[in-house]
Amino acid sequence: MKKEKYFTLVELLVVIGIIAVLAAMLMPALGKAREKAKQAECINNLKNFSLSTTMYSNDNRSLFPYLTNGAVGNGVYGGWIRYENFPCPVEGIFDIEGGTLFSYLGTVKVYRCPSEQTRNNNSYSINSKLNAQPTDAPKDASSCPLYLEEGTRGTSDDGYFLVDNNVQAKRHGKGSVIAFCDSHVEWVRWGDGETWEKCDNLKDDE
Repeated sequence: MKKEKYFTLVELLVVIGIIAVLAAMLMPALGKAREKAKQAECINNLKNFSLSTTMYSNDNRSLFPYLTNGAVGNGVYGGWIRYENFPCPVEGIFDIEGGTLFSYLGTVKVYRCPSEQTRNNNSYSINSKLNAQPTDAPKDASSCPLYLEEGTRGTSDDGYFLVDNNVQAKRHGKGSVIAFCDSHVEWVRWGDGETWEKCDNLKDDE
């Protein structure tokens, strides 16, 4: 009669220990890969915004969109995004489909960064200095931010950002994704001291 062979308790503990070590080694790599995927999706969102803004400008006398479209406060009818109350939209207050860019985008999904934890329907803000300005207003379109990921420190999350506030969310490592006026999109470190200075680097400011 053939004797069956069983694992001993020590052998099982050794196997479990090896699996635990391998899992501990793989988890950081998997976490980084997951975050890179979210960053790539965020970049794609802002590429869609850049394209839709170009299309909007072509249809509207080569002007950037108005800031916001709201019933009170600083809202201007015809804004790129719509909200009902000012100054600080709460959860769900943004009316994505009411903004002027929605018809070019066609989906609400692109308005949300996958890494954002809040639920106000919109993760991005437009440069306040470019409100209804001609598209050739920036001195250097490749370095002038158009859209960025807005945070909540020092600003209301209202769909546009003021240059002198620390508004940038750092959802992707120590930086975030920015769409520039020449339509290119990249991940940058807001704290580099140079990027934000070029937000208001417009020809009329000379």
